[in-house]
Amino acid sequence: MLRYVLFMFVSTAVPLHAGVFSSEFSSFPVDEGWELIQQWCSPETWVAGGWYWQALDFEGCPPPYGDEDDYTRSIEEFNGAMAFFLEFRVQTNGDRSGIPYGSPGGLAMGNFFGVDYTAFISADQIKLFRDVDVPILFIDVEPGMPHTIRVELDNHKPGTYTWYIDGEVVDQGVPKGPFPAYNSMISWVGRASYLPCENRWHYIRFGDLPVDASGDFDSDEDVDLHDFYFVHECLSNGGPNADAGPGCRFADMDSDTDVDLADFAEFQVMFAGH
Repeated sequence: MLRYVLFMFVSTAVPLHAGVFSSEFSSFPVDEGWELIQQWCSPETWVAGGWYWQALDFEGCPPPYGDEDDYTRSIEEFNGAMAFFLEFRVQTNGDRSGIPYGSPGGLAMGNFFGVDYTAFISADQIKLFRDVDVPILFIDVEPGMPHTIRVELDNHKPGTYTWYIDGEVVDQGVPKGPFPAYNSMISWVGRASYLPCENRWHYIRFGDLPVDASGDFDSDEDVDLHDFYFVHECLSNGGPNADAGPGCRFADMDSDTDVDLADFAEFQVMFAGH
């Protein structure tokens, strides 16, 4: 159901930077390039501390059609990308029983030619869906904390997709087709179906996959203040012998799987040269 609800609208927003769209939720989604699909019933939403919050219940509408808060965006400007990624970080206290009904949270990326990458998120389980004719994955996760979901797409034939949860590979294989292509879009939702929930979204990032050890997060062929923000994030969450994870490979200048002061020193040299 979520797939069809989320893929009904197309946005004409442009990316924040040349090769990567980055929504860090320092403001409301519509101020960061997202188009509002609908706010059904009376969802309570706010921005605080770099998170977008959704409090969803049934005060205005009875189950199974409680509060809903949906957004979408076209990604057609990335059509033809040979290496593409999507990464988002979210936390919810919603029960896994809502997953079959598209709640408590979900993010869908796809087009009308059958290429689809969808994640449904509950407090302690994530469902990864690509199509009805391929295996659907249910991954148990630790409740009470945010989780990072990432998919990387290599569009060189025959192509490869790789799903990550919290930096660990959970699924990999040959995709149904290249993506983004044709009328591709991304949509995401918070929804209360039968139980109330509270979601908070930290960021949604997607675009050209950064080159490893390049320091160039936004893939615009230079190293500048835009990239510094993300290098600093990797450094703050890393350190010697701490696995940097797939989202920080671009900042691992010495390719030793961590992001530490040695990598930051190399980034400073690259930054000074631009």
